[in-house]
Amino acid sequence: GDWKSRDASYLQSPGEIPAADATEMEEGFSESPEGLDHGESASASSGPAPRGRSTVTRKHRFDLAARTLLARAAGLYRSVQAHRNQSRREGSSLQQDPGALYDFNLDEELEIDLDDEAMEAMFGQDLASDTDILGMWIPEHVCETEDRDEVVICELCESSVANFNQHMKKNHAGCGRSANRQGYRSNGSYVDGWFGGECGSGNPYYLLCGSCREKYLSLKSKAKVPVLERYKGQAPDLLGKQDSVYEEDWDMLDVDEDEKLTGEEEFELLAGPLGLSERRVVPEAVQFPDSDPLGASVAMVTATNSMEETLLQIGCHGSVEKSSSGRVTLGEQAAALLNPHDRVMALRRVTAAAQVLLARTMVMRALSLLSVSGSSCSLAAGLESLGLTDIRTLVRLMCLAAAGRAGLSTSPTGSSGSVERPRGATKASKPISCLAYLSTAVGCLASNSPNAAKLLVQLCTQNLISAATGMNLTTVDDPIQRKFLPSFLRGVAEENKLVTSPNFVVTQALVALLADKGAKLRPNYDKTDIEKRGPLELANALAACCLSSRLSSQHRQWAAQQLVRTLAAHDRDNQSRPQTFADMAGDLRKCSFIKLEAHQSRVITCGWCNKKGLLATSGNDGTVRVWNVTKNQYTLQQTCIFNKTDSTSDENLSNIGSPSDPSLSPVSWSVSGKYLAAAMEKMVNIWQVNGGKGLLDIQPHWVSALAWPEEGPVSMWAGDTLEVLLVGRMDGSLGLIEVVDASTMQRIELEHCYRKDVAVMHIAWYSEDQPFAVGYADGKLLIGTKEPLEKGAIVIIDAHKESITSMKWDPAGQILMTCAKEEMVKLWACGGGSWRCLHALSHPALVNGVAWCSLPGLSPKPCNMLATCCQNGLVCVWTVPQDVSNFPESSSSTSDGWWEIEMKAKLKDCYRRLDGAVCVFQLKGHITPVRTVAFSPDGLALVSGGVGGLMNIWSLRDGSVLQTVVTGSGAIQNIVWIPDVGVAACSNRSKDVLVVNCPAEFITNNHVLATCRTALKKQGVVGLNMAPCMRAFLERLPVMLQEQYAYEKPHVVCGDQLVHSPYMQCLASLAVGLQLDQLLCNPPLPPHVQHCPSDLGSWNPSEWAWLDCFSTTVKAAEALARGAHFPDSFTVPDLEPVPEDELTLLMDNSKWISGMDEQIMSWATSRPEDWHLGGKCDVFLWGAGRHGQLAEAGRNILVPTSAPSFSQAQHVICGQNCTFVIQANGTVLACGEGSYGRLGQGNSDDLHVLTVISALQGFVVTQLVTSCGSDGHSMALTESGEVFSWGDGDYGKLGHGNSDRQRRPRQIEALQGEEVVQMSCGFKHSAVVTADGKLYTFGNGDYGRLGLGNTSNKKLPERVTALEGYQVGQVACGLNHTLAVSADGMMVWAFGDGDYGKLGLGNSTAKSSPQKVDVLCGIGIKKASCGTQFSVALTKDGHVYTFGQDRLIGLPEGRARNHNRPQQVPALSGIFIEDIAVGAEHTLVLSSTGDVYAWGSNSEGQLGLGHTNHVREPTLVTVLQGKNVHQISAGRCHSAAWSAPPVPPRAPGSSVPLQLGLPVSVPPQYSGLREVSIETVRARLRLLYHFSDLMYSSWRLLNLSPNNQSCTSHYNAGTWGIVQGQLRPLLAPRVYTLPMVRSIGKTMVQGKNYGPQITVKRISTRGRKCKPIFVQIARQVVKLNASDLRLPSRAWKVKLVGEGADDAGGVFDDTITEMCQELETGVVDLLIPSPNATAEVGYNRDRFLFNPSACLDEHLMQFKFLGILMGVAIRTKKPLDLHLAPMVWKQLCCIPLILEDLEEVDLLYVQTLNSILHIEDSGITEENFHEMIPLDSFVGQSADGKMVPIIPGGNSIPLTFSNRKEYVDRAIEYRLHEMDRQVAAVREGMSWIVPVPLLSLLTAKQLEQMVCGMPEISVEVLKKVVRYREVDEQHQLVQWFWQTLEEFSNEERVLFMRFVSGRSRLPANTADISQRFQIMKVDRPYDSLPTSQTCFFQLRLPPYSNQPVMAERLRYAINNCRSIDMDNYMLSRNVDNAEGSDTDY
Repeated sequence: GDWKSRDASYLQSPGEIPAADATEMEEGFSESPEGLDHGESASASSGPAPRGRSTVTRKHRFDLAARTLLARAAGLYRSVQAHRNQSRREGSSLQQDPGALYDFNLDEELEIDLDDEAMEAMFGQDLASDTDILGMWIPEHVCETEDRDEVVICELCESSVANFNQHMKKNHAGCGRSANRQGYRSNGSYVDGWFGGECGSGNPYYLLCGSCREKYLSLKSKAKVPVLERYKGQAPDLLGKQDSVYEEDWDMLDVDEDEKLTGEEEFELLAGPLGLSERRVVPEAVQFPDSDPLGASVAMVTATNSMEETLLQIGCHGSVEKSSSGRVTLGEQAAALLNPHDRVMALRRVTAAAQVLLARTMVMRALSLLSVSGSSCSLAAGLESLGLTDIRTLVRLMCLAAAGRAGLSTSPTGSSGSVERPRGATKASKPISCLAYLSTAVGCLASNSPNAAKLLVQLCTQNLISAATGMNLTTVDDPIQRKFLPSFLRGVAEENKLVTSPNFVVTQALVALLADKGAKLRPNYDKTDIEKRGPLELANALAACCLSSRLSSQHRQWAAQQLVRTLAAHDRDNQSRPQTFADMAGDLRKCSFIKLEAHQSRVITCGWCNKKGLLATSGNDGTVRVWNVTKNQYTLQQTCIFNKTDSTSDENLSNIGSPSDPSLSPVSWSVSGKYLAAAMEKMVNIWQVNGGKGLLDIQPHWVSALAWPEEGPVSMWAGDTLEVLLVGRMDGSLGLIEVVDASTMQRIELEHCYRKDVAVMHIAWYSEDQPFAVGYADGKLLIGTKEPLEKGAIVIIDAHKESITSMKWDPAGQILMTCAKEEMVKLWACGGGSWRCLHALSHPALVNGVAWCSLPGLSPKPCNMLATCCQNGLVCVWTVPQDVSNFPESSSSTSDGWWEIEMKAKLKDCYRRLDGAVCVFQLKGHITPVRTVAFSPDGLALVSGGVGGLMNIWSLRDGSVLQTVVTGSGAIQNIVWIPDVGVAACSNRSKDVLVVNCPAEFITNNHVLATCRTALKKQGVVGLNMAPCMRAFLERLPVMLQEQYAYEKPHVVCGDQLVHSPYMQCLASLAVGLQLDQLLCNPPLPPHVQHCPSDLGSWNPSEWAWLDCFSTTVKAAEALARGAHFPDSFTVPDLEPVPEDELTLLMDNSKWISGMDEQIMSWATSRPEDWHLGGKCDVFLWGAGRHGQLAEAGRNILVPTSAPSFSQAQHVICGQNCTFVIQANGTVLACGEGSYGRLGQGNSDDLHVLTVISALQGFVVTQLVTSCGSDGHSMALTESGEVFSWGDGDYGKLGHGNSDRQRRPRQIEALQGEEVVQMSCGFKHSAVVTADGKLYTFGNGDYGRLGLGNTSNKKLPERVTALEGYQVGQVACGLNHTLAVSADGMMVWAFGDGDYGKLGLGNSTAKSSPQKVDVLCGIGIKKASCGTQFSVALTKDGHVYTFGQDRLIGLPEGRARNHNRPQQVPALSGIFIEDIAVGAEHTLVLSSTGDVYAWGSNSEGQLGLGHTNHVREPTLVTVLQGKNVHQISAGRCHSAAWSAPPVPPRAPGSSVPLQLGLPVSVPPQYSGLREVSIETVRARLRLLYHFSDLMYSSWRLLNLSPNNQSCTSHYNAGTWGIVQGQLRPLLAPRVYTLPMVRSIGKTMVQGKNYGPQITVKRISTRGRKCKPIFVQIARQVVKLNASDLRLPSRAWKVKLVGEGADDAGGVFDDTITEMCQELETGVVDLLIPSPNATAEVGYNRDRFLFNPSACLDEHLMQFKFLGILMGVAIRTKKPLDLHLAPMVWKQLCCIPLILEDLEEVDLLYVQTLNSILHIEDSGITEENFHEMIPLDSFVGQSADGKMVPIIPGGNSIPLTFSNRKEYVDRAIEYRLHEMDRQVAAVREGMSWIVPVPLLSLLTAKQLEQMVCGMPEISVEVLKKVVRYREVDEQHQLVQWFWQTLEEFSNEERVLFMRFVSGRSRLPANTADISQRFQIMKVDRPYDSLPTSQTCFFQLRLPPYSNQPVMAERLRYAINNCRSIDMDNYMLSRNVDNAEGSDTDY
């Protein structure tokens, strides 16, 4: 079939977008010649309008024009035009058909006159010329108009025009010169011979000169202008000529290649089209669409098929309704026709259209079955039999499907049989599924045919590039065009404000397909192609999209995601790793280079002199030349000609150097740089550098080695002393030449160093006063000195087997490295008078050359760095310990065995290092032997050169290749670095020296690309040189990362966004995958320099700290998940010392088998008391206690008494009759007086038991302060920097901008973004200090206590500007005055009320701005405190100063007169005081020995001295002696002292170091830890905590959506361990609780007690049953606004129709319990019991699954509501009584299911499948297979027991012996995914209320606990939260009650809970029980029934005669009085019962 879609252009390539071209929108048709009635068209064009139209019509017309143009442009006309043009096939034109004459159709929409102004208005000035517009909009279909009379075809633009002249004037204006008598007649023919006139004038003819005509014609040929067809009458789609058969517009291959950007141009050419410029090298950051504090946008992704998910992300939701296009259907159009011709024609077209649609549908059906059922081989065969082997046809079909014009169903509503549709199958009519089927088919073709793959890649690439350069419109973002969108795109349009045009949807689908297939689809390019296009073709186009500032944020985000997928797939599929990393292809930017040309013959060697900055080269031409080389130029300074005696014959000149080995260095610089020496045969020449004739010395034998010392002796620099040169000769003799000046020298023979007849190969001499080393041809090594010393000074060592080739001293001259023709390199040093080999570095091949790095190492154990290069092409870089680093340079190197000691120390410490030498890099960049290596002066780069002229420059920061240079002239002989210039190299066949410019700045600028390239190469990806966009993207990645992070961070920090955008996540994972993290996060230092020298000005560590943290997190996660090594950056802080052998064990993940880490974390979480430091904390309390502030210590206590319930305390804070405790983990508890909500519990009740403040749960509180007077308020500071305040709000002292009291802690939003470090609460005001030294005050301003210069109140924190410029370190607030201390303690300021001189200023005046307290300045204040009328200050050296009211300042009578200035307290003068605590009117101080002294008011015994008399001077509290007190606190009239050590102050931003104690023993349940020592367990726990800290700081950057985990690659390292669920149990709970609580708090509805009202009807009337409550509520709730439901307690208020109860909370709880029951009893069909329950086998028999057959929209809405319920349960902490199977919770947490999960709920099915799989074991063969197996096709059992096809169309696929394995796989696959849609709906509901992305950090068990609480009802828990009224704890009744409850079974306790609270379970955390359980004794007859008030969690007990009676009555009550309505209190308020009609319920 020829079903080329001849159709309004759907599939446009960029240049061919149809437009309503101005040319034929002529006015002036009032009626047509046939006289048909033109009602519609007349309305649009009523006669020729006058030129100056009113603005209204102008505006209107412009809108119409825009609408039409854009609609056409997007190719979105939806009318179904007929597609087969019969006559076109016959090759004739439609003109023969007489009916065709009538179809002069004016489509009224197109009747527009676009004049130039309108054009400008639409397209802006830059596009106003015709050609531009044409180029942009015109499609390629040409239709001639058939009306000969009126219409003229303009030859210049092929338009059919009615008013020719007007058309010409408007569209083809002339040039205004003379027309030369040429012009047009009004019928359009061009003639010569008019009268004269100017070009562009005339009427009705039109003059146009020849040149203008040529111009327009040439334009026409370019633009291929179409003629739009104009319809007439009522049947626009049926009459008139068809749109021409638009040949594959989408085929990029017909397009003129030359005009298109391919993305493979130089990036400079692409930057403009991408919208980038010099100033703007990267596009703007990708924006967040809107605020998303719960992460709902991320949440909607569940583990579905990645293809569908991609399409869903792109945004085509909903099904296609064919009828909603707003156009008239074909049937209606046909009915409107009267003329018989028209009807015939219409019939023809309708039939044709129907055939086409039908054909498409059949194909789609076939494809849908094929693509999901078979393996790819059967798919390929199927496609072939369908005739669909051309990938273009499939792509074309995809476009039709995307535009909603080819679907699976022929009828508009979807197939009628949809009811019987197999479950789990998506709705058949979704375009998504069609696209998915088609792309499967495309994928299959592409994998089977290289050509198809190539085509596909080209297609996608081309489309992406044109999208990126803004050539085609990817989105439709104008409201007018929305009308023309296919309806399924339209729904989305309203939501997302942006819609992707259908074509781009197809591109996106194909790209997703390619990205996933990755390298498997690698088309086999032939050689010529490879040159043009690399494997990175697709990645390159995606990179262009990421860099494009013309694409919308959504599309850039999509492109980034696909880019990561593409690279990840390459990484996954390429197992091969490259042999060499050298950049032969030219991926990197090239350095410039220069050649030093002067030598006549080849150059042998070059040498650099640092002192003089000169380069010397010696050549075979007998000259040595000296060069001055700078960055851009070089000069030849001097040429030294070799002097020789006349006896030497000329021909020997060709042999400078030794005949035996050309690699010896025959040119050598002296130390001072004054002389150059070279040798030839027996002659040595020495030249002075600044000129002059050289000195010649003739040696007794052939010279083979020369050496000057490397360093001169110190004395040398004084005067010009002589320089010495060692000469070694072929016969083993040595001579020493002393050069006195330019003309004199003398030679001494060193006979004491002679060896007979062994050639000297090499000499190394560090400095004149140290021994030199000589290496010989037999591998021996001689250490000698120039003067013959005493015996034994000359040492000969048997160093190597082969001849020595090279020797070098290290930079300090202590270690000698020797290298011979063998695999070993040896290091020698002298220890204890003897020389020994320190290390032998062995290599895989012969070592050719060695080099030391001249930069000495810096680190705690300093190292030196050296490099070696081998025959096999390997280059190794080593670090070796630097020894005598601590000895003075001059000490003789023979001192006592230092080497031994140093070595041992080194070894012990470094367990990983082999003998202290570490191979840092093994660099593979040469395939041929490497001859020479050299380090750059800064140690950051290394150059290696080898055979073949190949030279690589390596970065020593990460081992990547920075540059590859091929000199192309033989092997490279030697290389030297020239500082600030680069590298000079000599190759053995060239007479030039090559200097490569590779300065430090070049390296820094190009390092990013080099690093990425190396990483890609390791992953087997090559071809960067053909991917310029990719290259630019990689280079700019750091900038993009930083800008995107800077944009997103504030949004994420303030909680406006829960997580970073997927785009940011992609960039971060790219940075880690490409190994950029090491480069960006570490300072630019060589490997042997560890700690950072301070002068690295440019490098700022904090800039990339976030990336460092992220990369460490993912790598550590990867290490934990795979049992691999932790990354180097993973260092555990505060690690307690661990025995050496255990340290290795601790860090070695392979030793901690799965389960052990889990047990450690579970132990720490469930039994924190075991881990408390110093065991339990002893807390002593004393003073007033009538409100419960002393907890169990008692009422009024005069001496310190211990309180066991405080044993977890880290801090105790005493306040106004209340006490707060901060535990080590940051939890806050409170007890005492509750008025004004000061306990933060949400009420004003007193508490006599410590109770958690639940509103602060999830925050790690580090500091809490509370006031000692007035009405009581408090502030808490969390580790993450939030400040909360609560309690009484008068005067605005809570800082919330109002005076309201807060009964729960509320964050002070005004302080967000300030890093608060210290706080204080006064009686009526508050103050905070920030890390950068700012002081803020707020609250009551009387007396100037706020320091703001006035006395007004402040309801928001205001900065004390008077102290700007000072660093304030702490603040103290009293009754009405304030003290502030500078950060260094050297300044103290006071302000506020001055009574009694308490400001210390010497008077009693009030001060409203800070005043210096002179006495206290300069003495170093550690802490200051304020009481009511006095102040106390503590100095750093332990003295206490006081001032203020004389009875309270601790001074004896006589001294107190001077109370208005600070004085030292004499009684404490001999004692060192550590801390002070000031209450309202009493003071405690703590001495360094742990003694507590007290003085001041004592009316309540708050001094702890056993009496209540006022105490004037400090008195020792004897009871506390020897109690190990470390901290103290004083409240209004009670005090506390405790033994927990104070937490050391922390650096801002770092977490509080956990104080971990050692548990006594391992609890029995943690059996896995028995073998390990407790110390190690503790250390491992700390390590896990550190991992949790890392996760906590970077989880927002992790992409935790399950579908990016198809493969593990470098790009999703670490995350898969979390997604798969194995790492989740290792996370400390704070990782998810903190963010959860924060985002819940951030989104909480403030100030309401309950949400919207919902009506529920429970009582059936008139015999009609009510709908289930669940359904009633669900329908109402899902229509509400999500944000209205986010309340702390009742998300909605229930109104019961016709019942008494008014909902004070109980009814809400009750309906929730009833809904849970409805779900589990099957009244609502959302849940089904697990198959194990029906079969009564295996686990989880009491558990439920989601019902997979509940997939109607109504059901999905109910599932969504179930999600809302779960969210409400988490948010309000009121658990649901649901028993779902673990696999359901697992899916809700996004953990992919595995077979075991299925087995847990359906044991029998899994066993059945197993038996089918291994059926041969039971002796069944192919023959009797069908007799034994009842199944004959691909159907299987669903969770609810029904038989369903396990793949679409499975009924018709036979099950055979051979495909049984596939059958089993498919069956399991089906069962693991059959609930996906239901799970997705539930998660969507949850995302309304809670942050769903966080569920990806939870385990299934943790989620179940959050939603369902503890299944057990624990009596102990109830006892903890009970309050007694009218009765006390000791009462008989109460004792009996607890006894009864303990006898109850758990079921009965659940009933009891329901009876007293309307709920059937307790929250998982007792702190979340917001109401106390009340037991009340009531006056009722003996032994009557107990009653309850569920709204108040209250049980009312009448008196009972004995316990059994009580138990019996209670049992009766809980079993029979279940309905709340029986309370019938407040009945009167609720009488209007007949509300709403029965049908609603």
